[in-house]
Amino acid sequence: MERAHGMFVNPEVPLDSLPGTEKLAWNPLHPRFARRLQLGALFRAILIAAAWGAIHYFGVIWEQVPWAPPLIWALFGVFALWSILWPLVSVPRRGYIVRERDILYRSGVFWRSVRAFPFNRVQHTKLDSTPLDRWFGLASVSVFPAGAHSGQRIRGFGRKTAERLRIYISERIETGGEEGEEESAAATGREEEGTESVAPAKVGEGKVGEGTVRAEGDR
Repeated sequence: MERAHGMFVNPEVPLDSLPGTEKLAWNPLHPRFARRLQLGALFRAILIAAAWGAIHYFGVIWEQVPWAPPLIWALFGVFALWSILWPLVSVPRRGYIVRERDILYRSGVFWRSVRAFPFNRVQHTKLDSTPLDRWFGLASVSVFPAGAHSGQRIRGFGRKTAERLRIYISERIETGGEEGEEESAAATGREEEGTESVAPAKVGEGKVGEGTVRAEGDR
């Protein structure tokens, strides 16, 4: 938004000139991230199968509905297989881009989404990892926007990459705050200079040579 003669103008921006994300060079997540998700899904499937097996073994209600256990086992098998194989499809379609002022993160297979994390909106960042993440040498980076109760977590980084990214975001938060204060101070100074009033000169006042011109008829 620009200021012209004391008034704000908001010119129209052509849609063709807007930046897009299709031609950006997206960075893939760590190659071991898919295997980490698969192993996590396998562990969950084993726990659910053990719990369901106990219910099936000790339950007496199945005598009245003998068709229910086979159906439940079949549905569970389909779900477990899907959850184990799905990371091979979803992880390659995730990616991130680190830019000077923000981070872009894309995800989704059928419903695609691209999220932006501007550094000037981030209050602090955190690095975390589960025991399973550490086994694969992975870590997650969480960014916490100012005023938000929860952070946004980006998973699938290598441990070293996550640490470097956390340090970079922290540095950008500090420098971004300083740059914002300088820009605000400069804008305030420009506004004060632009609104400085000058009293109009009266006809006949002033000295020759100071820009005051008197007509011949005023003499």
